[in-house]
Amino acid sequence: MLATDPRSESPKLSGDEFKALRTIMKAASGIELPDEKQYLVIHRLGKRLRFHGLDTFTDYLSLVRQDPDERQMLIDLLTTNETWFFREQKHFDRLASFCRQHRGMIRVWSAASSTGEEAYSIAMILAETAPGRQWEVVGTDISHSVVERATEGLFPVKAVETIPREYLKKYWLKGVGSYSGNVLAKAALRDNVHFRVGNLNERLPSSIGMFDVAFLRNVLIYFSTEGKLRLLRNVLERVKKGGLLMVGHSESLHGLDLPLQQLAPSIYRKIQ
Repeated sequence: MLATDPRSESPKLSGDEFKALRTIMKAASGIELPDEKQYLVIHRLGKRLRFHGLDTFTDYLSLVRQDPDERQMLIDLLTTNETWFFREQKHFDRLASFCRQHRGMIRVWSAASSTGEEAYSIAMILAETAPGRQWEVVGTDISHSVVERATEGLFPVKAVETIPREYLKKYWLKGVGSYSGNVLAKAALRDNVHFRVGNLNERLPSSIGMFDVAFLRNVLIYFSTEGKLRLLRNVLERVKKGGLLMVGHSESLHGLDLPLQQLAPSIYRKIQ
């Protein structure tokens, strides 16, 4: 029988256990878990204790330290993946303008791609504004499970409500049979959008290549100042001089020593 909190019917989480989980999460991903996330930890990881038949979070900590697969599961469960198509429209307007002025192949990085809505939104803009030119979108995320979902290019009908109607007709297929209630990205998008697991807390391998534009939105809010700086340097290492960086509207780069020129709120150009 699990020791439970009568208010939540979930395993109890002591202060020391929460501190240890925070340490593991930060070491693995760079993400800081603030005190107010304790209930989220109990809620999301409690089912893993039940799955493994464990009585306490101390038991679970021992498992996580020994089992890399369970450690990855912990990261997947504690990473927030809220996103939608064409979130923060002005970034896509800026991308379209940049693309029209750009010559040659264009590569755009969705650096925290989650389930793929951002990457496919980028792809639609590139398909529209760079006809006849080569382009590629690369999406990376620390969560293996969301990368697998994004790679499918399959979304429930409700998820695509924010896609302009003309884009839906042009770039998406309506599911039938077992795929009823879903839409699938057409080959014109899927052939040029690629996903891979990537930890932004570490330097990315050179094999990922260089990018003209990087979207790094709603990620920095989870990091300390030191963590933000490390992560941004890792990202900018893969952005070409003169390329663009997009961050979330609520995120500030103020006070960070980086080779960036601010063009507009949340939009920057790499200057070195």
